[in-house]
Amino acid sequence: MGSTPLRRVRSWLAAFMGSAILVGGLGLAPAAHADDAFAPVPVAVSTTPDAISAGGQATSRVTLQASGPITDVYVLFRNTATGKLHTTMTQGSYSSADSTYSFDLFFAQGTPPGTYLAQYMQIQTAAGQEVGYWRDGSLIHNPGNLPASGTAAVALDALDFNYVTPVDIDRPHTSGFYRAEYWDQYTMSLYVRDSWGRLGLFPTGGNGTWQQAYEVGSGWNIFNTMFAAGDFNNDGENDVIARDSAGSLFLYPAGWHGGWYPRQQIGWGWGIFSSIFAAGDFSGDGNNDLLARKSSGELVLYPGNGQGGFLAASTIGWGWGGMTSVFSPGDFDGDHKPDVLARDGAGNLVFYGGNGHAGWTTSRVIGQGWNAITKLGGAGDFDGDGANDVWGIDTSGQMRMYYGNGSGGWKGSAVVGWGWGGFNAVF
Repeated sequence: MGSTPLRRVRSWLAAFMGSAILVGGLGLAPAAHADDAFAPVPVAVSTTPDAISAGGQATSRVTLQASGPITDVYVLFRNTATGKLHTTMTQGSYSSADSTYSFDLFFAQGTPPGTYLAQYMQIQTAAGQEVGYWRDGSLIHNPGNLPASGTAAVALDALDFNYVTPVDIDRPHTSGFYRAEYWDQYTMSLYVRDSWGRLGLFPTGGNGTWQQAYEVGSGWNIFNTMFAAGDFNNDGENDVIARDSAGSLFLYPAGWHGGWYPRQQIGWGWGIFSSIFAAGDFSGDGNNDLLARKSSGELVLYPGNGQGGFLAASTIGWGWGGMTSVFSPGDFDGDHKPDVLARDGAGNLVFYGGNGHAGWTTSRVIGQGWNAITKLGGAGDFDGDGANDVWGIDTSGQMRMYYGNGSGGWKGSAVVGWGWGGFNAVF
């Protein structure tokens, strides 16, 4: 993936967004294929309801005359009172039966209320082509020179809506990855990867709410394992580590400005592991570490050296092969030492207490029925109560937060988002 610029601005967006920058730079975007027969044309648009209040959500539908499947629709809205622009990159669904694309509109908590007018729509096809239409239905973006179908596009005014500040808990803005401001490294955040290989970041407000999400990279579909590693090189910023299909391990150091420094290869031959995850300072030497599980069930500790590399590895457990998910929630029992949680084949969630010196204190079952969760991980302190939490995504795509009580148990759970089933990786 190499070193690429930290920031990029889509040409169709640059004329309207000004200082709103779309961040990329972690890799190359998927290659475009010019095999569409003709440019997709929006022939009907609607938003229901047209006034968004509590919950901050409405469903928009675009009917397209298209010769091939649609993967994404981007819509740029303008607040008539403030002039502020808001871009939505949809996580919707395309129906080939009637050429309709449906998606949810969702504005993050704190979005100014008022009337929002659709200014621009960009349609992205499965073949990698991009076509853009202005508010009046005129075609203004067609870099692939796709031929017209002979059907005129409709105006986008039926996508207009009135927004009233929601009164309930904010949900993830699963319709896009556009940056509102730099993320806060001191509160819990989650990364997501979609089917196109785009990497997005969902920052939190540190009090059980989500902030505006945005794109932080592309081309990440070359990786089969990715995880947030904390501050792995001791520069004060939280980093990401990823493994590709060749077994190479890469460190993506985060920059203080909210972007990335050039990636570094920090390992080879890591394809022998069925699971790799960050475990905080598991060895107690002041540096963040990694745990890796072999297919044989052997669990290996790779102590970080504080400079983006490793000290000598050691085996710290056996028999972990039967676990369907293994991760560290950080300190889960309140003793200030990182712990590990694992789900077994029966759906039991098991707590393994770390002793702070590369070993264990005790283990016990802390939950049953966790097989209903398709993706599972540690969330840090999502609600700001000082205790680390656990997140899980069920088969319907709901994001549920399981709130830790600070002593190795639970104080409750709640659904804090929907539409997460479309992401093939969350960490």
